[in-house]
Amino acid sequence: MSDEHFPLHDAASAPDAKPAFEQAEQTFGMVPNLIRKMASAPALAEAYLSLNTLLQQTSMSPTEQCTLLLTVSRYHDCDYCMAAHSMTGRMTGVPDGVVDALREDRPIDDPKLEALRQFTHAMIEQRGWVDEATQQAFLDAGYTHPQMLEVILAIGLKTLSNYTNHIAGTPVDEPMAGERWTAPGA
Repeated sequence: MSDEHFPLHDAASAPDAKPAFEQAEQTFGMVPNLIRKMASAPALAEAYLSLNTLLQQTSMSPTEQCTLLLTVSRYHDCDYCMAAHSMTGRMTGVPDGVVDALREDRPIDDPKLEALRQFTHAMIEQRGWVDEATQQAFLDAGYTHPQMLEVILAIGLKTLSNYTNHIAGTPVDEPMAGERWTAPGA
């Protein structure tokens, strides 16, 4: 889609999105292109930012949150979010080996993170109808039943952004250009 349908808004062109722009600036130190695109529907931008804040309040560590976000974005082949979460993951201390494995859709060496990746993938692929064995493998890795619900929160958050980026053609922001990623076969 062209910018005609989904422009990169600013506060002047999308005054109803001003609260989202302010929150994004406060959260990210800038207004990412994702929020500028979402500003065509200010409620979407606000929902995304709210869910992002809620994910940070879960029991998942920053590395586990990054694992969730990259797993969902990789499954959805979202170039923008793969770049964004690769960059922020590395900035927050997620080991390069974890980020690289997630970008390449290969197993993570850490068994607990790998269980999180597999469970998240199964949740998306099976639309939440995950069998008992898959649930038990997640629990056996050290996760809890409430954390299964936190995985759903992350999937919801990323679905909002991944789908927006797909239809809006969101360009990668300059700060994340070094982490560009292209879906296989694209």
